[in-house]
Amino acid sequence: MTKVAIAEDVAAQIRAGEGPIELVDSSGRTIGLVRRPPTDIEIERARSRASRDGHRLSWGELVAKVQGGARD
Repeated sequence: MTKVAIAEDVAAQIRAGEGPIELVDSSGRTIGLVRRPPTDIEIERARSRASRDGHRLSWGELVAKVQGGARD
């Protein structure tokens, strides 16, 4: 893995972001994306929504749903 040190002001902008952050060069070309790990609150909200109706999808069911483009 390559490590790249960034200026503290850039690091602060990344930390303050609430969603994915696109890193671009001076020409606007995408270098990469930064995705922060979910917060404890976001994890808990996702867990509560996953079992709202009492049914949880298995991994296989989830894959089938995504690949089939099924919508609820």
